[in-house]
Amino acid sequence: MAKAASSKKNKKQAATAEPQVSATSGSGPRTLAVDIGGTGVKTMLLDEVGKPLTDRLRAKTPDPATPKAVIAIIADFAKELGDFDRVSVGFPGVIKKGVVYTAANLDKKWIEFPFADELSKALGKPVRVANDAVVQGLGGVSGIGVELVITLGTGMGAGLYIDGVPIPSLEMGHHPFRGHKTYEDYLGRRALAREGRKKWNKRLKEAIDQLFGVFYYDRLFIGGGNAAKITMKLPKNAKIISNEDGILGGIKLWERDQDELRQ
Repeated sequence: MAKAASSKKNKKQAATAEPQVSATSGSGPRTLAVDIGGTGVKTMLLDEVGKPLTDRLRAKTPDPATPKAVIAIIADFAKELGDFDRVSVGFPGVIKKGVVYTAANLDKKWIEFPFADELSKALGKPVRVANDAVVQGLGGVSGIGVELVITLGTGMGAGLYIDGVPIPSLEMGHHPFRGHKTYEDYLGRRALAREGRKKWNKRLKEAIDQLFGVFYYDRLFIGGGNAAKITMKLPKNAKIISNEDGILGGIKLWERDQDELRQ
């Protein structure tokens, strides 16, 4: 597969150290876990139970973030990380049966792009793809009751779970929050940069209160790069989860029946 023009540049932006593979990696299948965001593409190798086998590699999301450019980065990282048996991907948009239907913070060429099939062809391995917030939630939820995951980054992602099973196609970030403005308009990266941390946190509190009134969830998990900017006191049933859950949750895609992962 031909590399995107920005591939060499992106490789320089990745982790400089050579990825170290664990000597005790077990005998089960190795998973190449991929987390795609509006600002970064991250990869890591996991063993059969989700234990990291390598350091995480990261490159800036290319501009334009076309399917070809993103796949080129993943393919480059795959070569660096070594042997693997399967691939899990978290993608910032609606995914149905491996096909992308929304990609608000990436290139329009993603719409109706058969991502799972094309990435499988490029890597020569089976691929499963789900919404990035859904994948992060799979790595963090307890699996008991009603649980909501929101991710705060370039935009805002969301995943809703009933006893650990994700509800399909919950693009909460693009739902109305105030008037004609969406959650993403008020809580995305641009809003944080424009309004400042204090006002952003005030809006986040309002959003959390509103989301609880909609879903009456038992627990709320907050992830994404901008979760580190939270200064407000969270409700007792809310907690911040590690950004690495977006990678580690990838192993869970292979523990689920495909019918549960149509989002």
